[in-house]
Amino acid sequence: MNYLDQLGVLALGTRLKKVSDMIMNDGIEMYKAAGIKFDPKWFPVFHLLSTHSPLGVMEISEKIGISHPYVIKLVKELQRAGLVTNTTNSNDARKRSIELSTDGRKLLNSITPIWNDIHSTIEDLLRDSNNSLYSNLIALENSFTEESFLNRVFTTRKQRLLEEVEILPYNPSLKEHFKTLNIEWLEKYFTVEPIDVKVLSEPEENIIKPGGAIVFARVEGKIVGTCALKKKEGYGYELTKMAVTESAQGLQIGKKLGLEIISIAKTKKAKLVFLESNRILTPAIALYRNLGFIEGITPWESDYQRSNIYMELKL
Repeated sequence: MNYLDQLGVLALGTRLKKVSDMIMNDGIEMYKAAGIKFDPKWFPVFHLLSTHSPLGVMEISEKIGISHPYVIKLVKELQRAGLVTNTTNSNDARKRSIELSTDGRKLLNSITPIWNDIHSTIEDLLRDSNNSLYSNLIALENSFTEESFLNRVFTTRKQRLLEEVEILPYNPSLKEHFKTLNIEWLEKYFTVEPIDVKVLSEPEENIIKPGGAIVFARVEGKIVGTCALKKKEGYGYELTKMAVTESAQGLQIGKKLGLEIISIAKTKKAKLVFLESNRILTPAIALYRNLGFIEGITPWESDYQRSNIYMELKL
């Protein structure tokens, strides 16, 4: 038992501040991970102005319940960030009208999904606790100790993004994406080998016609990932040529592509799906393990110089 536990409800304010700091600090990291410059303490004023605008400082202070000087401080910070405009009220020169700027409106569109993820995460946490408010706060604090608020929101966000990814079957019009996505990946980590040139240049001849498949991932109208299922006569099917463009990594696209390829393999009555990779690709190896692949011994001499790990999944 730590000293705060001994203090009991006397430490309620300290515990509230502690939980608040956890949320605020991880909120900063959440926005940073999304490439958004936004201070969590701006949230109440920024959100209020997104739904009730324009407003004066006193109106903001009354609606949110924070002090007039603190509202002025937040408005100045938002103004320096280019997110609000602060102009003289046309009806009363003594008053100021504060509203979101054009950049503020643009930010609102990109930041709203993150707020939804945060909202869902907090609701899930509170739903799990059916005790009093104080017990809920302790449980909430313990939950953040076991797994950070940031990680929990990441999990929520990843699940949402996973659901938003569209998986498309092969179409000749997408052929070039299959090549460019893989070349981008290969040139970053290795070199393009002769076998790569052959397969990527003629995917229909080398993958589709022999009984395989190619799928693509589309996000917001853009093709950002691809993966193939290549038949190996007399043995099984190979999960191969998985590539996700760098700007879209971290969105669970590889996982969704892998699940789709495994599903296609099942429809083809495949008994085994295998793959070859390289151990330096730690995130990729972790993904394959998550999909159920286990490491084995390569039954043949690999066609790829970069290959130093063989994995398989029995269906």
